[in-house]
Amino acid sequence: MSPLTAEKVADFLPLSGKMPHISGRIINVTHQIPYHISRSSNSVSTVVSDTPSKSKPAQKPETEEEEEEEDDGVTAAPVSKVTRHHRRGRTLRAKFRAAEWMIVQNRGHGALNAGLQSLNDEYQTLHIGWTGPIKDESNKVVVPSEDLTEEDKTKLSGLLMETGHIIPIFLDSKSRGHYEGYCKEVLWPLFHYLVWTNDSNGLAEKQYWEDYVAVNRQFAETIAAQYRPGDIIFLNDYHLLLVPEMLRELIPDAPIGLFLHATFPSSEIFRCLSTRKELLSGLLGANLVGFQTYSYARHFIGACTRVLGCESTQTGVNVNGHIVSVGTFPIGIDANRVDQFRTEPNVAPKMKAIRSMYAGKKIIIGRDKLDSTKGVLQKLHAFEKFLHDYPEWRKEVVLVQVTTPTYGDNSKLENKVSEAVSHINSLYGSLEFTPVHHYYQDIDRDEYYALLSVADVGLITSLRDGMNTTSLEYIICQQESHGPLILSEFTGTAGCLSAALIVNPFDYAGVAKALNEALLMSPDDKLTRHTQLFQYVKEHSAAYWAKSFVKQLVESTQNFSLQSQTTPALNPQSLIDNYKQSKKRLMFFDYDGTLAPIVSVPTDAKPTPEMLSYLQELCNNPQNEVWVVSGRDQACLEEWLGGIKNLGLSAEHGCFVKAAGSTQWTNILENVDMSWKKDVVEIFDYYTERTEGSFVEHKKSSITWHYRMADEEYGLFQAKECQNHLENSVVAKMPVEILVGKKNLEVRPMMVNKGEIVKRIMAQSPGADFIVCAGDDKTDEDMFRTLSASYFSRYQDQLNSGNTETTWKDTKSSLFSVTVGPPGKKSMANWQVETPADVVDLIAKMAEADKQA
Repeated sequence: MSPLTAEKVADFLPLSGKMPHISGRIINVTHQIPYHISRSSNSVSTVVSDTPSKSKPAQKPETEEEEEEEDDGVTAAPVSKVTRHHRRGRTLRAKFRAAEWMIVQNRGHGALNAGLQSLNDEYQTLHIGWTGPIKDESNKVVVPSEDLTEEDKTKLSGLLMETGHIIPIFLDSKSRGHYEGYCKEVLWPLFHYLVWTNDSNGLAEKQYWEDYVAVNRQFAETIAAQYRPGDIIFLNDYHLLLVPEMLRELIPDAPIGLFLHATFPSSEIFRCLSTRKELLSGLLGANLVGFQTYSYARHFIGACTRVLGCESTQTGVNVNGHIVSVGTFPIGIDANRVDQFRTEPNVAPKMKAIRSMYAGKKIIIGRDKLDSTKGVLQKLHAFEKFLHDYPEWRKEVVLVQVTTPTYGDNSKLENKVSEAVSHINSLYGSLEFTPVHHYYQDIDRDEYYALLSVADVGLITSLRDGMNTTSLEYIICQQESHGPLILSEFTGTAGCLSAALIVNPFDYAGVAKALNEALLMSPDDKLTRHTQLFQYVKEHSAAYWAKSFVKQLVESTQNFSLQSQTTPALNPQSLIDNYKQSKKRLMFFDYDGTLAPIVSVPTDAKPTPEMLSYLQELCNNPQNEVWVVSGRDQACLEEWLGGIKNLGLSAEHGCFVKAAGSTQWTNILENVDMSWKKDVVEIFDYYTERTEGSFVEHKKSSITWHYRMADEEYGLFQAKECQNHLENSVVAKMPVEILVGKKNLEVRPMMVNKGEIVKRIMAQSPGADFIVCAGDDKTDEDMFRTLSASYFSRYQDQLNSGNTETTWKDTKSSLFSVTVGPPGKKSMANWQVETPADVVDLIAKMAEADKQA
């Protein structure tokens, strides 16, 4: 055996080791491309770079040098003056101009764009997104896409493809209802725990939803048109939640991943959406759904359980056999780029001006959008509490709060913030001192990094925030000062930045205490905390985030061929022909729903004399090894099937086994802790009392709650609630799993299932050249999955040995895994029949073939 090296270990660690090989491209999809487009009369073609200089500043055009000379008086001015009179000293964003079109790099979503651009280093990429509003430079009016000619669209598409391998999507008037309507008026507030309070007749929301669906459909069709086998699709954010399912219909085998940059609320909040099922179903079309934090991922899984009744697994969500992986990928920033921006020539004068303005004072910096989720008002109240509780800091500390205008009408919040600022300044200020300096305006990038660099304390009090990259940029800017960071526990970054001072923004006294602690912190403590934070930000960059997600997406889709697919109808003659040619046969049959139909009262599902006689005839052939693998208990199987000679029995989903010819049952669970039963019984009893017609079935290895005799809709609703209850209170802390069956929930020990017993039997009876396995529900999927994996492993061994002529279809030709259900049923099985009578008929035909042999 070769020695175990660090490199080999790294390849098996999550998000570590080498990046996977991708035969095609990575198709990055965002709501909007990272450029602004405008139309002008200037037909000169130019390209201006955006890369910050590492040694000396780039040469400036003459006109820009003149503007800088006029601006010398404000180069080092305080923030307010800089914003009023600012002229850029040189171009800081990439500009591409061709004919009448100008494309300028977008300053927003820096972390996302940096992450996606980093994939260009190792892969061929394609970027698809909406053009955004296209403006006419002459009058600053938005040009509707309907007014663009096909020639205009062709020119723009060509320029964007040449610029950054970008495929633009030209959205019509529906884009307004999609983005400003459904995204901003419905999804954004709800995802941030702001349940709507305004009365509405629902007509506007209905139109918003129709526009949202239409835009998602246009995205899906554009992606499908560009897709080539071998490509992987990387979707981003809540604007495109329906696209995965739409793509799955258009490209069934495509690897699809979606990363949600926003928060994801608890299922209690998410269920307020009238379109909750459609949104979840849309997301579940993906192979991988990524979130910023573990809690967001857990909320998503909980919503899938409670709203759709999906079965959660250790890796994600099981949707009719299709495993959707759910992962946590906290986004970072391009730390090197931020480090270059903070050392730009114009940053140092701004820092000097700010220090001069607040000479001798401790500076607390806050920079947020004017949004009710950002906690600006709570920050001001906490600062007032700080000045009240710690009077020694009055006239010694200033809060510089920069609030950026954002989408929507926030006039009420703006007034409240202004009132709070005036109140604090009148209460604790004087003619020569103002404790709060509030700037409600956009600020230039140089000013932004100057503010972060001069701060003694960074204060972020978001009420809900997907990640908050300002906190990460603050850490990079504090390499010399090591200023402490006070961070709201409701930001996504709070779970990663443990060395920050984590606060509850609603606890004003707690925030005040943290401010005092930060201002009194010793230099050694500051350095220790900053070193830990800085190391995290440098290592977990935007590039690390993007590559981690892509690697996990590739791994999630590698076994896609072993996941549930639409199952074709069985050709009985093909099965009989293979049966006749084989020498050693292995057969596994479920009981309820397979050998006997499902009935309302489980004790009524007794076997028919005909079925018993056919099974006996199969068992009489020494070439056959026949097993009935059921969820029934031992006593029931003994009573109904114990009279059949040479028949192997497995009870309670593989927990108990009795081999053919044996009189003793083997307990697989002999050394398994069963203390979990008490908690499960209490939960099942609770729901039984509240669900008329339901009952609990006790087995030695498991407990099942049946609701097949309850009201259909209410029983299903209670089952979802019960499942969610079990997953939160039992499954999370005990080694058990929940089986979602046909109108029942079963709790059993983990790793004891029908698949495990099939694996055990196959190991004891190697060399079978014909295997039949029939079942009807989710518990039987474990058998199908085990058999498919076994044959797939055999196929891989043949390929590795150099036998390239063998196909997967040839390898599994002797495996007949059969699911019982309607046509088109998705299953891990290879074949499908409609009723238990069809299975019994197959057994009869095999028995008849033995007689003819």
